[in-house]
Amino acid sequence: MTCEELRNDYGAWALGTADEPERSEISLHLDGDCDACRRGVRSAMLTVANLAALAQPVDPPKSLRRRIIAMVSPEPARKWFAVAFPWAVAATLGIALLVVSVRKPNASRPQFEEALSILNDPVTRDASFGDPAARGRFYVSPTKGVLFIAAHLPKLDAGRTFEMWIIPASGNPIPAGTFSALADSTAIHLRPGPAANAAAMAISVEPSGGSAQPTTTPIIVTKLQALS
Repeated sequence: MTCEELRNDYGAWALGTADEPERSEISLHLDGDCDACRRGVRSAMLTVANLAALAQPVDPPKSLRRRIIAMVSPEPARKWFAVAFPWAVAATLGIALLVVSVRKPNASRPQFEEALSILNDPVTRDASFGDPAARGRFYVSPTKGVLFIAAHLPKLDAGRTFEMWIIPASGNPIPAGTFSALADSTAIHLRPGPAANAAAMAISVEPSGGSAQPTTTPIIVTKLQALS
């Protein structure tokens, strides 16, 4: 099928409701790096995300958050989704988690818009990490900020917190905010603002309130690809 024939099905594909054979045909086009379908699906997913942000916040089932966070480490069968569409993985994870985890309407919209600006930046770099202790992704925009999503984070003792660090090519790590994990050991942390000098990202465990420089060996260190 041609891109023109599939154009009206991009929205259904983004919602996960496309029928066959259109669903498989779109996936084949995406696997083949079809620019027209990539642009069409991207636009459809951003529309879906925007509609989600306008909805009134509700308490979602715990199973929904688990299903979303389980996608942090894509399965081999979804390799095209992680490699060819890093923004799509981000939209699915970051936007969904922001929408379902923030309960205050006045707080959810700014966070959504900040996350979307990072995910939609054409020069955003994404880097995954994974080991028996934790897995997840960093999304780093040189001008918009950093979005961090993780699962299986370790439990912390009282008086301790996670702290994110921007590691420049030279010089000291730059503090990028503290955060806590939820009871299910998942976390999402958004740090707006420039990150143009980031060569790597790191997470360490620090005293409550954070530190000016890491006081412990980081539990996560992920290098970023150099900007072209």
